[in-house]
Amino acid sequence: MWTFFLWNFAALAAAIYCIAKAVIDLRARRYGWGIVGLLSAMVFLVTPIQTHAIKVDLPAARP
Repeated sequence: MWTFFLWNFAALAAAIYCIAKAVIDLRARRYGWGIVGLLSAMVFLVTPIQTHAIKVDLPAARP
């Protein structure tokens, strides 16, 4: 359970860092690095995180 929160925190921290660096680069007119930073942040935020799935089988309805 702790590893789940640790990885979530690490991914969020990396995404925030990438966004901050992208803003700094875009303001300095380094558009290539700014776009790379924004794309990196998007990858961090969109990547799915494995969780535990629970399957519940409900009885079928009778007509």
